[in-house]
Amino acid sequence: MEKKHAYLIMAHNDFESLHYLLKAIDDDRNDIYLHIDKKTSHVNHDEIKSWVKSAGLVFVPRMNVRWGHSSFVKCELNLLECATKAGHYHYYHFLSGIDFPLKNQDYIHALLKDKDLEYINYHFEGDEGDDFAWKIRYYHYFMRWIGRGHFDGPGKKNAFFRWLKNINWKLVGKQESRGFDRRNNYPDIDFVKGDNWVSITDDFARFVLSKKSKIMKLSTFANTPDEFFMATLAYNSEYKDRIAGDVLRLIDWKRGEPYEFIYTDLDELKQSDKLFARKISYVNEPELVRALAEHIGVQEVVNQLTNPLVSLVVPIYNVEEYLVECLDSLASQTYKNIQVVMVDDGSKDSSGKIAKSYSEKDPRFVYIYQENQGLSAARNTGINASSGEYVALIDSDDWVDSDYVEAMLNVALKKNADVIISGLIKELDVPQEICIHGDKAYSKTSAMKVLGNIFTEDYLAFIVAVNKLYKREIFDEVQFQTGRLHEDEFAIHRIIDASNIICTVDKSLYHYRMRANSITSSEQSSNLRHFDIVDAHRDRVECCKNQFYTDFYRLIVYSLFEEIIWLMPTYNHETFKKYGLNNRFRRIMISEYTKNFAQLDNHQRKEYLLAILNPEGYDENRASKA
Repeated sequence: MEKKHAYLIMAHNDFESLHYLLKAIDDDRNDIYLHIDKKTSHVNHDEIKSWVKSAGLVFVPRMNVRWGHSSFVKCELNLLECATKAGHYHYYHFLSGIDFPLKNQDYIHALLKDKDLEYINYHFEGDEGDDFAWKIRYYHYFMRWIGRGHFDGPGKKNAFFRWLKNINWKLVGKQESRGFDRRNNYPDIDFVKGDNWVSITDDFARFVLSKKSKIMKLSTFANTPDEFFMATLAYNSEYKDRIAGDVLRLIDWKRGEPYEFIYTDLDELKQSDKLFARKISYVNEPELVRALAEHIGVQEVVNQLTNPLVSLVVPIYNVEEYLVECLDSLASQTYKNIQVVMVDDGSKDSSGKIAKSYSEKDPRFVYIYQENQGLSAARNTGINASSGEYVALIDSDDWVDSDYVEAMLNVALKKNADVIISGLIKELDVPQEICIHGDKAYSKTSAMKVLGNIFTEDYLAFIVAVNKLYKREIFDEVQFQTGRLHEDEFAIHRIIDASNIICTVDKSLYHYRMRANSITSSEQSSNLRHFDIVDAHRDRVECCKNQFYTDFYRLIVYSLFEEIIWLMPTYNHETFKKYGLNNRFRRIMISEYTKNFAQLDNHQRKEYLLAILNPEGYDENRASKA
């Protein structure tokens, strides 16, 4: 029977990358030992288990791993100890959560089948222009706290760590001036440096663990001891002749520390003879990871659809003045395989008659009537009645360019995107373009991060439900909330959460008409239903508590508070007085302030406390301080 391999993975908080990595090594010839850093606040173990179908998966007890500190070495040893206790594996592969295989499992197992080499590299000080001895020669007492941090920003915390870092180097300087060298305690050891992401055999793995106490003694108060311990131990042992001088990993130290590969490096990665590469992040480069997954046969990511049907859903309510322009722009699309689902939401004017006329002369147009239920209900009705593999939402007083569908569908098919976003033009007296700069691909994490700042153009382009093409299956999980204003804000984070990849088109193809009484109008400033936007942001905060978004969860919390503050000045003094809005805003702010206090920095805590004290006057106070 073929011997199994153990994958020992140290992951932090990039769970989308981890998802693809686990999928790539999910094989019944492998067992996976996974450590997730204790600093990561939310981990859904059940969801992670669902990503692995064939391999064994073991969660190693979590610890707080700090860069450059002996905790890194301790974690690696814990992973190794957990795996060796479970069985004898042919090879143990150390990987980070942002590594990715360049070869499939058949290739990896066949290549290593008869090998008994230790895939470790090493070099002596000076061999590669690397004067590294100071990292092990002196005691670095504060690595647990200072790591590789630069601490250049303002604030007392950064100032403290700059002071601590300075103290560390002063102590190193004193050791140097006195000729101190802790290596003198180990005269029989030649210290070498190598990459810590290695592949080793079972007998060497057990030898490493037999030296655990010695390793930890050497690692304590060293600087980045993970760069030394495995290579030095192997070089000074009976296994020296088995060192391959290669870690089977493509790691580029010339372009970065190390370099993070991007999509334009795809051919280089495909042609490499290495088994793994680092760093590769799905969050930053979803197209690259998908292409590599396809390359090694993990999944087919090329969209096989040809000439798919695209459903254009048009909710209609009292828009007789604008409807013809809207429907004509759809009828004249350069992409012809479309279905236009027109939902008459109980119009009182001739809008229904106009819509029916289009359905009578063009079989691609479908007319549906329902009693007035509002925009969200009309959208849901249209989506449920649609037949296309893709869906776009068009407001009935807006219009689109003739290549609207074609331009976005080309991206959808090429990149197998779940959501495609174009720029839009606000049609005012002086049109205002909301640009999308460049054709980009976003993971769900990077797309959700856009929602963390409500003051950017990207946010405005992302937040609206129109100007997008969706895979129809997105709406199996998401519907628009009925009876709400700001229905787009309720939906967009749920749409992103249901997606794998979101792409943009570097064109402004959607024309968004601004008028006082439209179906998407903000209505009068005295309308208290605008408080719905607070509930939408609360739902977004709740959505982003899961593991994918913990790295920037605080930004989503920040956007909630800023949206509340943005809402305050939309009401005038009479409305504040009539409806007791000072107390209403206070209750909301106090509730969110209490629940999310840990996510706020000191500046935010002070600012939002001022908003609690005087909601009506806060905006004027902030303007006077600016």
